[in-house]
Amino acid sequence: MASTTTPEFTGYALEAEDKNAVIREAIDFHFQSLPMRDDAPVKYDPRSYWRMENQGAVGRCAGMASSSVGEACFNRQSGGKKVIQFNGHSSYIWAQQNSRGLYGRDRGSTIHGNVKAAKEIGFCPMDWDKDGTVDYPLPRRYTTDIPPQAKTYAAKYKIGYSAFFETFDEILAFLRNGQGGVFVGGSWGNWRPNAQGVADRFSGGGGGHAWCILGWDLSRSTFGEDVLLAANSHGTRSWLEGWCFLTRNFIKQFARHNHTVIAGMSDLTDPEPRKVVWKDDLEW
Repeated sequence: MASTTTPEFTGYALEAEDKNAVIREAIDFHFQSLPMRDDAPVKYDPRSYWRMENQGAVGRCAGMASSSVGEACFNRQSGGKKVIQFNGHSSYIWAQQNSRGLYGRDRGSTIHGNVKAAKEIGFCPMDWDKDGTVDYPLPRRYTTDIPPQAKTYAAKYKIGYSAFFETFDEILAFLRNGQGGVFVGGSWGNWRPNAQGVADRFSGGGGGHAWCILGWDLSRSTFGEDVLLAANSHGTRSWLEGWCFLTRNFIKQFARHNHTVIAGMSDLTDPEPRKVVWKDDLEW
């Protein structure tokens, strides 16, 4: 396994992933069949207020992506009024416990492990007493030491259902209907967004990386085509200040790759259209 400080490995454990379990445990539902709400926006871009994550020199990208999806879920639960920041490290360690051979070493985690942890344990807030200060910051180095009260705080924020996606339109329908967020794991390869932040082609190879999809733009006024908005966990120095736009072509190529897993998570028990106030700025 390559070092976590190299581009070949940033925390998605390709060799330990159980894609069949992700599919088997996902809800059997076609999200394009949901009646789209009239107030679903053509564009949702949370970059002005969403906190860009930085995993540092720890292989917790999947845990960071999972916790960001959790933030999206409970933002939707609030009707779009606020965002609770969750700790991506606790998500990482709890996910490792669901995959053989990962726990106890900084070897990354899987999408399946993170989905299972989100359903059974939940997401731990970084601000426990809601006073605006961080009670549980991200540790700088790999550690399995999680505060004992973390699971108690996380229990309020469990996922209701998960979904498995293979197409751009299914991802879009899930997001626009206010279900939650999407996170992905796959080969890091040599693909990167261009200077405008657009990723149109995917190439596999190398180690694994995970990231999340939180927004979309169907206006075609900026890029001339529909795009999904993805967030990385390498801080603002990666991609376009940590974000990039994924085209239909990218998702098509990415979804076909044998190491790719695309999963949605929702706090809801079953899929249903949900009213969300899609804001440009929010309270944390």
